[in-house]
Amino acid sequence: MAPTMPADEWLLDLGQVCESARLWLNGEFVGTVWSPPFRTFVGKFLRQGVNTLVVEVTNLAANRIADMDRQGVAWKVFYDINFVNRHYQPFDASDWQPRPSGLLGPVRLLPVRFVTP
Repeated sequence: MAPTMPADEWLLDLGQVCESARLWLNGEFVGTVWSPPFRTFVGKFLRQGVNTLVVEVTNLAANRIADMDRQGVAWKVFYDINFVNRHYQPFDASDWQPRPSGLLGPVRLLPVRFVTP
């Protein structure tokens, strides 16, 4: 629902995002957030009544790479380079610990009041 309290603008705060997010509000592209504080103004996209927020998060590939190495999936298919680690040994991410991933939040809609000094 649209906020009922008075505000000059509305700020969408996604909280913690790992690693970037594209945002749509009511079918309109709002923008991309790619670094803390993962906030953007959304007042012009808000409607009276029900609003629909779509958040598309792009994560690092680290968790997927580690999982593929643990399962023995052949994902390192390169034709013109050798894929090695920093010690020039065969690359293996199977011992990588999982990294935070996704929209971790908290997601908040914050009222903004403009003040003229």
